[in-house]
Amino acid sequence: MSGSARLIHVAAWARTTGGVETLLARHARSDPRAGYDAWQVGLFDRRPPGADDRFVPLRFSWHRTPRGMRAAMAALFARHPAALTVWHNGWGLPWFADVDASRRRIACLVDAESQFGPLLAAAAPWLDGVTCLCEEAARAIRRIAPALAADGRVVVTPLPVAPGVPDPGPRPPGGDEWVIGCAGRLVRAQKRWDRLVPFVRALRARGARFRVEIVSDGPLRPWLQRQFAGDAAVQFLGWQDPIGYRRRMRRWDAAVFFSDHEGGPIVMLEAMAEGALPFYPAIGGSLGDEYAPQVEPRCLYPAADPCAAAAAVHAVLSEPPGVVARLRERARALAARHEPGAYDAACRAFFQHVDALPRRSLEPRAGRAPRLSDYFPLGWLTRFWPRALLR
Repeated sequence: MSGSARLIHVAAWARTTGGVETLLARHARSDPRAGYDAWQVGLFDRRPPGADDRFVPLRFSWHRTPRGMRAAMAALFARHPAALTVWHNGWGLPWFADVDASRRRIACLVDAESQFGPLLAAAAPWLDGVTCLCEEAARAIRRIAPALAADGRVVVTPLPVAPGVPDPGPRPPGGDEWVIGCAGRLVRAQKRWDRLVPFVRALRARGARFRVEIVSDGPLRPWLQRQFAGDAAVQFLGWQDPIGYRRRMRRWDAAVFFSDHEGGPIVMLEAMAEGALPFYPAIGGSLGDEYAPQVEPRCLYPAADPCAAAAAVHAVLSEPPGVVARLRERARALAARHEPGAYDAACRAFFQHVDALPRRSLEPRAGRAPRLSDYFPLGWLTRFWPRALLR
């Protein structure tokens, strides 16, 4: 491949701590090795210390209007004509695609269908290909956007997860106390860590001896600390360095999640790679929906029901030690499918495949008529006119 082949990744956030940002960090290393003139655009990011010139932070905020953001995006694409553009999670694609002068457009969807469905319905005419994280999501994409169903334009890519310790040896001594892990940014939206409070209450009501380790941080942490004030069984450990993070996971009996619409997440696979049993809500179209019941059917619990999660954790971890040990090995085996190089190779092959196919996405449209929603601040639209975000 010629080194002049330009590739642009566009994401709402590109330099923070989420799963998409983890994938973008890999692309920053692997795309140049694949021969691409690679760039990354963060719509809402500020420039972090040490960022190179190929990262473009547009510094959008809730005060900006679609009109102003469209002008900024048009100027960006004018500087990078005929690029292959990859829209991560597709945020803003219906607004910006008609000023996107790319030769091909790909959407990488990392949420479940409940979240990407309305967006994809609006964005499909502007796309040449879509990636997602599991087969159920791929089937939903082909149903919502049948024009993308042919020619291999929809693929499932494995999330990149470093392998766990192949032979972790005996578990550290802990008596009959279960260690339950929580990882992922502490926010209410999407990840729903507020549900940890009724989960702990329900698990304690069952008489279990346990410790909850929270190896993350975020805006919900002060609220959670107030809810658990004086509870020695709940430990807030903050962000960990990569080695300490995985060592901590190795001690977990279970990793619990309360998400509304995540399509992964990577942290679930990282915990599984270290032998933690994943307990995930049945939200539909996520890797959690696919993998949790393969570890143990009870690991997939009814969505939005933290008390059901507590009942599932109690039931599964109460099994004989030999049974739990076999489940831990099953979790490791599933996570082993996600060797990091497999993600790099799958993305590279798909980008080249879509680039070689005939274009099916709409061309940019000069002089689109203004819309009323173009003049309202993004924060106001998000709260009072969310349908405008999909037009």
